[in-house]
Amino acid sequence: MELTRSTSLLPRALVKKLETWLERDEIIVVYGARQVGKTSLLRYLQKGLDAKGLSTRFLDLEDIELRAALKTARDVIAYLEAEGWTREKRFYVFLDEIHYLENAPSVLKYLHDHYPELKLIITGSSSLRLKFKLGEPLTGRKVVFVLYPLSFDEYLDFTGKTDLREITARLGAGPIPEPALSQIAAAYEDYVIYGGYPKVALTPARDMKIQVLKEIQTTYVEREIRSLLADESYGKFSSLVEFMAAQNGGFVNVSEISKEAGIARETVMRYLSILEETFIVARTKPWARNRQKEITRMQKIHFLDSGFLNYITKNFNGLSLRSNAGMLVESAVLTALLRRVSEVEEVRFWRTKFKDEVDFILRRGQEIIPIEVKWSEHAKMPSGVRILLKSGLARKAFVVVKNLYAEDKINSSIVTFLPPWALVPALWNDKKDKGGDS
Repeated sequence: MELTRSTSLLPRALVKKLETWLERDEIIVVYGARQVGKTSLLRYLQKGLDAKGLSTRFLDLEDIELRAALKTARDVIAYLEAEGWTREKRFYVFLDEIHYLENAPSVLKYLHDHYPELKLIITGSSSLRLKFKLGEPLTGRKVVFVLYPLSFDEYLDFTGKTDLREITARLGAGPIPEPALSQIAAAYEDYVIYGGYPKVALTPARDMKIQVLKEIQTTYVEREIRSLLADESYGKFSSLVEFMAAQNGGFVNVSEISKEAGIARETVMRYLSILEETFIVARTKPWARNRQKEITRMQKIHFLDSGFLNYITKNFNGLSLRSNAGMLVESAVLTALLRRVSEVEEVRFWRTKFKDEVDFILRRGQEIIPIEVKWSEHAKMPSGVRILLKSGLARKAFVVVKNLYAEDKINSSIVTFLPPWALVPALWNDKKDKGGDS
C-alpha cells in the first residue's frame, strides 16, 4: 500500500445519498468528527460534478485569508463572480469547515433565499458549534447528514482488500466459505483494533497507525476541545475521557461518574455533551415495554471509533488477548447501525431491573428487532433474546458471533447467528440501496 494513496479517489457510501439531493434547493450539511473524511467526501462529489461539465467551486474556510475576505453574503457573491460565476447557470459551492465563517447562519440563509442558482454543500466537524450557529435561520432550508468513520466494507476498500470486499458484497448476509471467511475475520479484527479513520486505514504499518491515531487525538484536543473549554478545564476533561474509555459500553450514571472522577455533576453533563456533539461517543436510550418495571432513565455510552478508544486506553492487543473484546465489537456494531438507520428507525437497548437485557433494540415503527453481541464461537441463545421472543414482542432476532452462521427458533420466531460484518445486510436485506455500509 502506497502512503500517498488519496482518500479523495475512494468513494464513501454516503456519496449516493448526497447525490440524490444535489438537484434540490436545500443546503446539504455534512457533520462528522475531525479527520473522518468530510473534505475528501466533498472533493469526490466535486470531481464527479466537474466530470459532467458542471460548474463548481471549493472554498476551504480553514484558510485564514479566505475567510477574512468572506464576511458577508455579498462578499461571497463577489468572490464567486470574480471566479467566473454568472447567475444564468447552476453553480455548486462547497464550503468546508463552515463553523469558521462569521455569521454563517445569516450568510447561508441570504444566499439560499436570494440566489437559488447556488447549490450549497457545507461541512463542519463540531455539531455543537454548528447547532448554535445553524439553528433557527436555516429551518426548512437544509438537509443534514452525518459522516461516520469507515464502515467495514469501506475499510476493505481503503486497505486495498477489494477481493474480500467483492465477496462480502456478493454474499451479503450469507455464509462465506473458507479461506475467505478467515481472511475477512482477520481484516475485521484489524478494523476493530485500529478503527475506521480513513488516514489510519491508509497507513500500512502498526506503529504508524498508532502514530496517526495519536495525531488525530491531538488535533481533536487542540482544534476542537480547546475552543470549547477554558485551559484550566482541559485536565478535568481529559480525566473524564479516560474514565469513560474504561467504561465503554457501560451505563451513564452522572452522579457516580462525578464521584469517581472527582468532577462536579454539572461539569460531567457538559463534558459528556461535548463528547457526543463532537462525534466521539454516542449515547443510547433504553427501550421499555412496561415503564414501571424497566430502567427508563439511565443511558449507555459507546465510543464511535474503536481505534480512538484503544489509543486512549493504550491497548492495541489482538481481540483474543482482550477482556473487553466483546465490548469493542459491540461499539463497532452500534456505529454500523447508526450509520444505516433511517429517520423512522432508532437504536435502543433493553434491560430490566432483574438484569435481563439485550445489547441493542432496532425499532422500526411498532416492530422491534433484538440484537445481541456475543463474541464467541458458539450459537448459544442469549436469555434476553429468548424472553423477548417468547413474550411475542419481537418476531425475529440477531446474535453477533465469531465466524459462525446458524439459525434457531423460538416458537415461530427466527434467531439468526452471524458475524458482525453480515449484520447490516441481514437487517436491511429488503432495501434496494445497500450503500456499502456494514
